[in-house]
Amino acid sequence: MNWVEDYFLRAKHWQIFLLLTVWFVLSPIALFGSGKGLYAFVAITVVYAVSLFAWFWSMGSFFNSILERRLRLGTGFFRFALIYPVFYVFVFFIFFVNASPALFLVIFPLHLFAMFCTLYSLYFVSKSLVLAETGNPAPFRSYLGILLLLWFFPIGVWILQPRVNRLYREKRRPIHS
Repeated sequence: MNWVEDYFLRAKHWQIFLLLTVWFVLSPIALFGSGKGLYAFVAITVVYAVSLFAWFWSMGSFFNSILERRLRLGTGFFRFALIYPVFYVFVFFIFFVNASPALFLVIFPLHLFAMFCTLYSLYFVSKSLVLAETGNPAPFRSYLGILLLLWFFPIGVWILQPRVNRLYREKRRPIHS
């Protein structure tokens, strides 16, 4: 476990809320607030996306690591699904901001795939949380509420992060020097 994962797993709900909300609120202000607003907007949006997906990465990786082997979800696509949307946002703003309508045919499927990756990340983290808490296979209805709380993180962080903190205190592996 690295220091980023450790931070997100130990952080209090209000710390995660502030971290994510500040970037979320600053991005539209940057877009409309200055002459170089687009560049600031892109930079802030990428920092926001990295922060959000680092939180997801930390939770998903930790939850999956404490599961019995029979319950673990594959992490390969999860890792890709966290990286692709951040990469897509950055590339989108560099190449496609002033794009011609013909490039819409390229942008649209890439955008849909970024949305799919984001939803997959929400699925992975929410299902892994339920599996980690119960130790039993989890049907969709058992983690749908958690998925929605992750999706609407400004509300969900207040409910989910204390559960993350509790699991981290109970199940983390000791760090050997």
